[in-house]
Amino acid sequence: MLNRIFGVLADVNAYIWNEKYWLPEGVHWHDFKSTAEFRRPQHTDIYYAPILAVIMLILRYIFERYIALNYCKYLGIHNKNHITVEKNELCEQVFTQVTKFPDSKKIKELAEQSSWKEAKVASWFRKRRAVTHSPLLSKATESCWRFSIYLFLFLFGCYTVLTENWFYDTKRWMEGKLINQDFTTSMRIYYSAELAFYTSLLFSQFIDVKRKDFYQMFLHHIVTIILILHSVMSGFTRIGAVIMVLHDASDIWLEAAKVYNYAKMQKLCDGLFFLFAVVFYLTRWVYYPFWVIHCMIYYSWSELGPFFAYYQLVGFLFILQGLHFYWGILIGKMVYKFAVLGKVGKDDRSDDEESDDNSRINKKKL
Repeated sequence: MLNRIFGVLADVNAYIWNEKYWLPEGVHWHDFKSTAEFRRPQHTDIYYAPILAVIMLILRYIFERYIALNYCKYLGIHNKNHITVEKNELCEQVFTQVTKFPDSKKIKELAEQSSWKEAKVASWFRKRRAVTHSPLLSKATESCWRFSIYLFLFLFGCYTVLTENWFYDTKRWMEGKLINQDFTTSMRIYYSAELAFYTSLLFSQFIDVKRKDFYQMFLHHIVTIILILHSVMSGFTRIGAVIMVLHDASDIWLEAAKVYNYAKMQKLCDGLFFLFAVVFYLTRWVYYPFWVIHCMIYYSWSELGPFFAYYQLVGFLFILQGLHFYWGILIGKMVYKFAVLGKVGKDDRSDDEESDDNSRINKKKL
């Protein structure tokens, strides 16, 4: 019985790690064994990522509670006073089962049924939505954490990638059939840290501030994790590292802008948001499609030839680009409001799923 079970497991393992799936023609798993000249990527390099993700969640709790909280209070960020909502079973039923944002027709109907004035019904829904919002300090400390970790990852990524000669020649991202590329110590640390961070985001998203683009962000985290794992398994570590640096570059400024928005430091918030928008478009609408995807489609094909994992990687890269376009359109709307109104308008996909507070920038993007 045990022999049969072990036999089935061996067959499954052989199927999962089939060289024809993961590797280009002429490349085998034994080619990825490290030598005195090259330290090649190994499956074991990412085994510790789940443990690191747990450690990162613990560090986040400590950071938000003892560092970010004090800093946010220093900036003058405080939770709003407790809001009391008058009991109204009819309005509550509509709020929980129909809509949190009733139109004028619905408000008039509810006013007639509950013997309230329309203004009182509208006020009830505003207060009821406010009760469901996450406390302002929770939003601010969360953004402080993300700013700090994005900044660390970006700086470490720049140290890891920008100091390498191959970074400045996209053809070299694919050289040597991927097996003659040194997977340096800093590269291993960078990959492990990024994988741990996005794994922690994947799970913490369920308890973080709820956002309208929850499912888009969930898809983004899954695609990012798959790309990180895939790039290590198949040896696409150079282009994978470049992609991670590009994504961290803009998120730094976004999270900083959100913190100062909560602190009502509007000029600083607007300046940081404008910087975020510029970096976002340059990295994700220009460099990513015309350098990264171009390299993956053309140079990878000519250097490695077609294989199944290649098609899969290209597919995930295009999914990521689709998300970039989605978020870029939302950012563009905010930039337009900034140009017309002179300040960043309320985001179309604010921090809270039901948010209608006076935040002027609540944009979260990857």
